Amino acid sequence: MRPFGSGLQTNARDYRIAIQVLNGREPQVALAQWLLDFDPNGYKTVVVIAPVGGLPELWPESLRVIHTTSDELASSDACLCCAMSNEVSDALRHLFFAVLRKQQPAVDLIVLATRASSSEPLALALKHAPFLGQRYRLAA
Repeated sequence: MRPFGSGLQTNARDYRIAIQVLNGREPQVALAQWLLDFDPNGYKTVVVIAPVGGLPELWPESLRVIHTTSDELASSDACLCCAMSNEVSDALRHLFFAVLRKQQPAVDLIVLATRASSSEPLALALKHAPFLGQRYRLAA
């Protein structure tokens, strides 16, 4: 039986899905650079979370994206699970269940694009929200 998120593990026993945060720049710029460095053969197991308008102009159709209405990490001082707005947390929950129900293909990597200078709100959410922390981890 294949684990839910098995592609980008640092530990053979850690089957959580990796989240790579592209932070500190405009999402369009960060994602354009990421696309240059990422192998297109891996697109089928990747999901990008970016604010509306946060994608580069030449976006590959085969690369799945979840749009958020705001750049939540850039506007949050608290962890995402404690903030009033929690689009990213909700997106991660919905994605997990969609894959579990086989409504979406398997996911090995989440790429989160944000202008935020730190991924600390996401790290706190993974620490304090057991559902998320048991299924997702921040990639180094």
